Amino acid sequence: MFWTRVASALIFGVLVVLIVLKGGLWVFFALVSVVAILSALEFFRLTESKGWLLLSVPNALIVWLFCLSSLKPHWIDSSLVLYLAIGFLFLIEIIRREPPSALLNISSALLGILYIGWLFGWHLIQLRQMQDGHHLILLLSGIIWSGDIGAYLVGKRFGKHRPIPAISPGKSVEGYMGGIILSVITAMALGHWLLPNIRLLHTVTLGVGLTVVGQIGDLAESLLKRGASVKDSGSLMPGHGGLLDRCDSMIFAAPALYYYIRLMGL
Repeated sequence: MFWTRVASALIFGVLVVLIVLKGGLWVFFALVSVVAILSALEFFRLTESKGWLLLSVPNALIVWLFCLSSLKPHWIDSSLVLYLAIGFLFLIEIIRREPPSALLNISSALLGILYIGWLFGWHLIQLRQMQDGHHLILLLSGIIWSGDIGAYLVGKRFGKHRPIPAISPGKSVEGYMGGIILSVITAMALGHWLLPNIRLLHTVTLGVGLTVVGQIGDLAESLLKRGASVKDSGSLMPGHGGLLDRCDSMIFAAPALYYYIRLMGL
């Protein structure tokens, strides 16, 4: 299981790095679009397991429109996408004429659209379009991935204190600390190599901050899975589960990096 997990992560990681370094903006957009659409389908499958009717394919298309609005806002603005999403979801429930389930259906679908389409897709593509955007994506990926690796290895070997067993029984305080330490080291190394103009204080702050936010993202998805009574969101990535399982930390961390860069004027 461990080596399956490692091999799966390596293949996914190498693919992402190659696309970020060698591919242009449109290639990166295509990658994010595919990941967002497949993750959205996994999310809607989770909610359907609770008996809430959701139109997965049209909702996944709206998720993709959020990605497109980030790349081409003059084609379709993100505010318009949100308006279309809300209008479409209410229209479907009006047609169904089943008021008892309407609130949960609309709320669940809208959560999935914003959770993956806006938090993940929109912000990742915005980051890629910033100055040194491809390096920012690599910095973000390096911090999140090293945080996951550090938390897994340290937690597996030394983890004793389980702070939230009801949501994620395998996560430990020791694992979280190991993830933060490895992420800070990675952030310092990648910052020096990829973004030499950014001060060390910023890279250390990002190493700590993005790891903590990423861990919250991981717990957020675990919360959803526990609510749906499933272990994994899917089975697309051997050893990890679904794409949503692999990208859960990135969903919260990408916006955090985007707004940190904007607020600090980096």
